[in-house]
Amino acid sequence: MRPTHVIFDLDNTLYPPHRGVVEQVDVLITRFVRERLGLEGDAANALRARYYADYGTTLAGLMRHHDVHPDEYLAAVHAIDVEALLEPDPVLRAMLLGLPYTRVLFTNGSALHATRILGRLGVTDCFAEVFGLERVGYVPKPNTAAFEAVLSTLGAAAAGCVFVDDRLDSIQAAARLGMTTVLVDHGRARAGAPGLRIASVLELPRVLAAIEDGAPSL
Repeated sequence: MRPTHVIFDLDNTLYPPHRGVVEQVDVLITRFVRERLGLEGDAANALRARYYADYGTTLAGLMRHHDVHPDEYLAAVHAIDVEALLEPDPVLRAMLLGLPYTRVLFTNGSALHATRILGRLGVTDCFAEVFGLERVGYVPKPNTAAFEAVLSTLGAAAAGCVFVDDRLDSIQAAARLGMTTVLVDHGRARAGAPGLRIASVLELPRVLAAIEDGAPSL
């Protein structure tokens, strides 16, 4: 089936990890956990990491176990200096605009965080739809329900979607639903990754061409 949509993750997918965006957000998440739950630094950081591993986001664990309001949390942890961490990326923009598919963004961050990142990179208008946590009922990737909510809104079949992400668990979940997957691994080999792998999102046109040619195992 020829792809109709390419669904992109945001953080550490559209830009490389060395930009430090995720690290800055993690610092604010740990601070939020420490202040809200009255934990010491190490305990707060450990809880942040455990909820992330167990539920896909720390927020999901906080909502489930501590009655944290998601919008309050998202505003606090995404209060980072995007201007200092990122810069406009005309090469990324040209790559995205050259893809002959409907381009969609799907992030475990907030809609405002996505808007700020896309604006700073200069690629806001490259996406037909942006799905933050709010649009999927605060259910994060890799939960199946989050993917199904996106597909339902798009009116798209999983088999017609290419999913691009840097997180292995999200890639595995998308593959189970029948999507073609592309892991952005930044040159780090990861065992158990289905589908295609690229070191940088800028390599995507090459693998999409291979998919079009019927060689998705390239």
